[in-house]
Amino acid sequence: MSEVVVGVDGGGTKTNVAVVGTDGAVLARVQGGTSNYQVIGGEKLAQVLRETIQNALETAGVDASQVRHLVVALAGVGRPSDREAVTKIVEGLGLSKRSTVDSDAAAALAGAFAGGEGIIVISGTGTICFGKGADGRVERSGGWGYLLGDEGSGYWIGQQALIAALKDLDGRGPRTALREALEKHLGVERIDRVIPRVYQGDLDRAGVAALAPLVFEVAAAGDPVAKEIVKRAGEELGKLAAAVAKRLNWSSARVRVAPIGSVFKRRAVLEPEMTRVLKDAGVDHEIVDPLLDPALGAAVIGLQREGVAVEGKVLANLVGNVS
Repeated sequence: MSEVVVGVDGGGTKTNVAVVGTDGAVLARVQGGTSNYQVIGGEKLAQVLRETIQNALETAGVDASQVRHLVVALAGVGRPSDREAVTKIVEGLGLSKRSTVDSDAAAALAGAFAGGEGIIVISGTGTICFGKGADGRVERSGGWGYLLGDEGSGYWIGQQALIAALKDLDGRGPRTALREALEKHLGVERIDRVIPRVYQGDLDRAGVAALAPLVFEVAAAGDPVAKEIVKRAGEELGKLAAAVAKRLNWSSARVRVAPIGSVFKRRAVLEPEMTRVLKDAGVDHEIVDPLLDPALGAAVIGLQREGVAVEGKVLANLVGNVS
């Protein structure tokens, strides 16, 4: 009877599950609903995980008795108490011989380099950076939330654009095409009309982050203020990676840096500043695409926990199944 590992990558919008053989062959990929523990609670989380994992096992043509390791990587399990609670939920599913609960960032890191060393810089609504050294040590920087950090994130880019537009209105800053673009996009006669929506929560964190593509567009059209915001975003993202490289003592060996997240859809305009910052910090680096997605990254964690070396044929099978 062939055995498998199951990788789960869960977040605020969806849950991705991958069933992988011990030879690295990807047997099934299934998507389910949200699995953010902080949002939906334990009972709903158990339901989503059970339904989605069972669906994946059925699609792969295997049953729970064949699952050597189940790795559930979720958003919202950063605190030890939360991880302990989710671990009990996962163990209670009875869908595997052994199980591991980890963060969604851990799965992203494992996927980006198939369990090997490197640095990931994640920029979506927020930002965070993780790196794994040759000795297996993991370090992080950023991830402190929109009130205390998240520089270079979609939220930060949108926030800086709103600030610049308001300064334009006041005459405290340079004229910028961002002001008119934001007024049109947000459907307000004057940019200051958006203030109540921000402070009353109608234009929430996700809504501000959703302004980032507009900022990139205005920058591409040549607006100096928008271009400066994009430049600073690239610089901040580079600083995240440089900080992790320093903690991992990466000063001579070349390090792989993989950008991940929605903001990096505009990677081409962010990469020059990231590269400059890393070079200035003395980090010999190569910016690369992630090898695998986080669901397969979770499966990689499971394979490694079971003593399977993710190299050679196993790695080729995993990478060969990435569309």
